[in-house]
Amino acid sequence: MKKLLIIATLIVTMTSAVISTGCKKENKAGNSKQKQEKVHLMDSADEYLSLNVYFDATTDNGVVSVAKEELLINKEELIGEALVNQLIKGPSTDGNLKAIFPKEARLINFTIKDNIAIVNLSKEAAVPMTPSKEEACLKALVTSLSQIESVNKVTILIDSKNAETLGGNYNISKPFSLVDINSMKIDN
Repeated sequence: MKKLLIIATLIVTMTSAVISTGCKKENKAGNSKQKQEKVHLMDSADEYLSLNVYFDATTDNGVVSVAKEELLINKEELIGEALVNQLIKGPSTDGNLKAIFPKEARLINFTIKDNIAIVNLSKEAAVPMTPSKEEACLKALVTSLSQIESVNKVTILIDSKNAETLGGNYNISKPFSLVDINSMKIDN
């Protein structure tokens, strides 16, 4: 009887081990497939990221359901938006790095059209600056955004309107690149 109990316990233990090992392998394969899809998406040469957004699709019969809508996001615009938001936020490390925009400034939107990054900032971004502060601000913005392959120049809008100047010292009414900044200085 004792031997029968030991054998039954061993069988149950072995069966449990085989079943749980089999489940783990299936889960690992699923996780691996998901990881491959994510890596493929990140390595993709496509300029758009395709995601699904789910909305309420409940009908009058009371059955709750959701339905998807495809969302296409331009990868370079997403990167540009992240760069500008980080510039507004300021440096993440202590040291001699300084923020280039007031903390109250906000990015309204960011787009890239005809190799020009269009940065639409809230009115709080336009504040009086010293010439050196405004030059550093413009250089930091253009240098950061020029890392994006399709960006050759930058245009700054304030509250969706063309702006003459950001800090009172440089004319930003036209798209500009890093080499243009010195020629944009307003003679006061």
